[in-house]
Amino acid sequence: MKLEYILYRIDSTSNKSWEKIKDIEVKDIAYNSQDCEKDYIFIAIDGETTDGHNYVHDAYERGTRIFVINKDVSLPEDSIKIFVEDSRKTLSRISANLFGHPSKGLTVIGITGTKGKTTTANYIRSILEEADINTGIIGTNGIFYNGKELDTINTTPESYELQRILRIMLDNGVKKVVLEVSSGGLMMERVGDIVFDIVVFSNISPDHIGPKEHPSFEHYLMTKSKLFNLSKHGIINIDDKYGNYMIENANCNIERFSMKSNADFQAIDIELSHSLEFLGSKFICKMGGNEYKFELSMPGTFNIYNALGAIAVCYNLGIGIKHMKTALRNIHVDGRVEVLPILDYASVIVDFAHNGVSLQNIISTLKEYKPKRMVCLIGSIGNRAQIRRKELGDIAAKECDITILTSDNPDYEDPMKIIDEMSQSFTDSDSIVIKEPDRERAIYKGIELLEEGDIFLIAGKGHERYNLINGKREYFSDHEVATEAANSLIEKDLKIVGK
Repeated sequence: MKLEYILYRIDSTSNKSWEKIKDIEVKDIAYNSQDCEKDYIFIAIDGETTDGHNYVHDAYERGTRIFVINKDVSLPEDSIKIFVEDSRKTLSRISANLFGHPSKGLTVIGITGTKGKTTTANYIRSILEEADINTGIIGTNGIFYNGKELDTINTTPESYELQRILRIMLDNGVKKVVLEVSSGGLMMERVGDIVFDIVVFSNISPDHIGPKEHPSFEHYLMTKSKLFNLSKHGIINIDDKYGNYMIENANCNIERFSMKSNADFQAIDIELSHSLEFLGSKFICKMGGNEYKFELSMPGTFNIYNALGAIAVCYNLGIGIKHMKTALRNIHVDGRVEVLPILDYASVIVDFAHNGVSLQNIISTLKEYKPKRMVCLIGSIGNRAQIRRKELGDIAAKECDITILTSDNPDYEDPMKIIDEMSQSFTDSDSIVIKEPDRERAIYKGIELLEEGDIFLIAGKGHERYNLINGKREYFSDHEVATEAANSLIEKDLKIVGK
């Protein structure tokens, strides 16, 4: 593609004459110098931990001669410097230009909120696929389309990766895409050049606030609201404390959903299951002047909110009620209230709850099933969002009979330091506290101490298949370790019985 098309609608200046450079053929774009080669553009991004301008010479050595920068750097004379005000915004725009703005050929649904993004996104995808609509999904659990699965580092990938995968999906017959939109994705301008058809706001509570994230809750809230200036239609949970804030700051048509008051989509006559054989609920949804009965195969009122968001989206897309009912009755989401069938005398559940609100929701829901003891394993991420540590500790100290404090993506922090900070919540608590920084050993300990009728919640990682330690992702699966621990215990018991 010619340089002039890649730079279409980009405010820029250059050290070279535009007439001499506009027809240069560009092979691809890179924002990591290690990906550069001949006929590439290297765009220097000021990242969380490093400045891309420090790597322009590495890109040059690899054959790149065109550089998009927001501050001058010394380069050989044959280099073409394209000066822009904001290289992050520019990466989004030139990526969309390079891949032909694929979102315009797709129906794109965006989901934002502190919790529930992944579940709501999967509900929507399941309903659409039940209606035989080829649907892709991009989010926390990964990228899925046409039976393929790709990992993602961030809930919302970098703008270049987003545009690239949307192009691939469009070229491979995908019709609709559900995209989880994180506050980081909005703050880092990753979705600025995606055309959203419908976006959903689920809820918001203090989270992702810290040195590498949002400076304040107000900034977090404002960032989330940006999504409603990128879409044609918005769907908002008005039961959330900040639902009206989202409505007031939206620049699109708005519909509302609720469980507490009249709304475009309202859940009434709610019945929660009280059997671990069916972790779910029943409710009636009022919409379009009619009432429809739904069954949902995941527990808790918070999942009914997720279902309402999904129903509202699919209703707007013209999907039949029958398809919605079937999908929601059978839906299961990896790492979200996932019951592991590994012990016949106690329930072991893996969930992604990693902040105070989500942990409170899942524990409150599980306690409705009257466990003999509530056992919980939790940790807190290192190097960011330190407020989570106290929130998680406070809730476990209040709600759990036994709490196992362990590591959860400690990164460059000492896991024991994080654990000791969390343990301060248990000073006046009746909860038994076990400290074990090795997450595998912690899960084994949890499995070994379970008794008849206990519920063991392994919280924090859910679907994740890694533990972030010293900047590296080491393979780790709560699901696999818990299964191995249970099998080991069963084998040990059989040997004892055999004696």
